[in-house]
Amino acid sequence: MDYNIQYIDVKYTLINTFLIGLSDNILDISYSLNGKKLIIQTVLLQGTDLPKKVKEQIKLKLIEFDIVLNEVFISKEEFNQNKGEWAPIHYQWLDYLLFSKAEIL
Repeated sequence: MDYNIQYIDVKYTLINTFLIGLSDNILDISYSLNGKKLIIQTVLLQGTDLPKKVKEQIKLKLIEFDIVLNEVFISKEEFNQNKGEWAPIHYQWLDYLLFSKAEIL
């Protein structure tokens, strides 16, 4: 049985870095992997930032990749506009969805 070790390593690292102790301001995380290029998109509440510690941790743990961190900022109202729908309205997911909140209360 063959396993895609690269896929598993990336997914495991992203889960451990982003989802353990997840900040309330992170609404959605998706990523694309093309060879050694890893693009990570985080959707954040307007007026917030992705902690510097998280950015540093990703780059240290996935040193073999060329990492691009994209941050998308959105208001609660814009994020909640797709209530009852699967896909977001104001941004596009990348190839793999790691996490998405249903709505913000």
